[in-house]
Amino acid sequence: MIVRFETTSQTIADAIHGVHHGSVQPVQYITTDSRLVEHKSLFVPIAGNKFDGHDFIEDVCKTGKCTSFLTHKQDIVSIANYYNVSAIYCSDTLQAYTAIARWHRKKFDIPVIGVTGTNGKTTTKEMIAHVLSTEGECLKTQKNYNNEIGVPFTILHLYDNHRYAVIEMGMNHPGEISRLSQVALPTIAVITNIGEGHLEFLGSTENVAHAKAEILDGMAAGSICLLNNDTKHTDIVKKKAREKNIKIITFGLSGDIAPTSYALFHNKTVVEYDSVEITIPAYGFHNVYAAIATIAVAGIMGKSIVKIKEALHNFKPVAMRSDIRKGRCTIIDDCYNANPLSMEYAFKSASMVFTDKRKIAVLSDMKELGSLSKDLHHEVGEKLAISGFSYLFIWGNDARCYADGATKNGFDKSQVKIFDTKEELIAFLLDFVHSDDVVLVKGSRSMKMEEVVNALEQ
Repeated sequence: MIVRFETTSQTIADAIHGVHHGSVQPVQYITTDSRLVEHKSLFVPIAGNKFDGHDFIEDVCKTGKCTSFLTHKQDIVSIANYYNVSAIYCSDTLQAYTAIARWHRKKFDIPVIGVTGTNGKTTTKEMIAHVLSTEGECLKTQKNYNNEIGVPFTILHLYDNHRYAVIEMGMNHPGEISRLSQVALPTIAVITNIGEGHLEFLGSTENVAHAKAEILDGMAAGSICLLNNDTKHTDIVKKKAREKNIKIITFGLSGDIAPTSYALFHNKTVVEYDSVEITIPAYGFHNVYAAIATIAVAGIMGKSIVKIKEALHNFKPVAMRSDIRKGRCTIIDDCYNANPLSMEYAFKSASMVFTDKRKIAVLSDMKELGSLSKDLHHEVGEKLAISGFSYLFIWGNDARCYADGATKNGFDKSQVKIFDTKEELIAFLLDFVHSDDVVLVKGSRSMKMEEVVNALEQ
């Protein structure tokens, strides 16, 4: 990860209250990746689970491109003198990296939209950024850079030409979004929803709500939080907003900003708002919420509903999030991730759009659900059974509980098949599916269900 800069090692040391060693050096790049060091780089070694960036400090100094480095190891400082570079000693390099990003963020007086939630963060971020970018340069989170390294990395890409920034914030432990918010300092927050995500680390949906509400921690009084009105535990967010004097505006199918109507199709989502029909060329119920959140943000920015309509007409959906593909059948590629709420949205989308098709759900595990995992898989199976699907094919461990939920809620056992391996599942599907079938493929990221999609596409 490389960031273009124009500053000095002493300025950065002062900004993060670090101790500067050696001569003052120019800094034009900041990188946490030793492989991406460029001319006049500040190298930030991060200690991770597999590697410690400190092990690569001497290597990057040997290149002659690195002019400075951070370290929280006192014995490393001497390397700076040997290679005639500067060292900035700090208590923790990751905290220092976020402090540099916060210092940089404060240079810019622009709208910064922070996006968090259990589901729909990336689609909502992309949709908001797409609309705002039609009237000025808009910085946005790239790829899945929504964590404690990715958010500072994104913020450090803020330049003078940017009029807006849209920053996605993810988490799986309490306190993470609070730290990210205090780096990004959002002027507007969007909470897409609150559901059963990361329960292994959070324990309950109430705790999820508290964790999502941490996005308010970096916001000034008088800022705005857009909150999904149809989600769980909105009272927790509203209470914190009142305490911080942050204005809550609700959105969704109900709330302050809501569509008059909506309709789902295999190649588009249509939302009517303020007597204007808006067409988004993307499949899936989640796009309704993303569109309404986008309308809300763009409205606060002063954009007319007609301009919003024109922009959303050209929106490109995000890959592996309810992506319609053609192969041996119609494939709904929803493999990027899975939790109970996203499963519910996926079932609803398919049942509303493909009413006259034989629908097959190919599902794998939902991860990080902790002690409630089996119960939540069971509940998802119950919802599938009333969603108009004809078959349920399963691979995974807790995924087997989908079968119990489905069969106890009306599915016949002949409609369900459990596979021991993904390879067996794929082999069966290749013989079973017909060209007119619709196959939903979904599971958590670690299950790599895109391998099923790839096989069906051949």
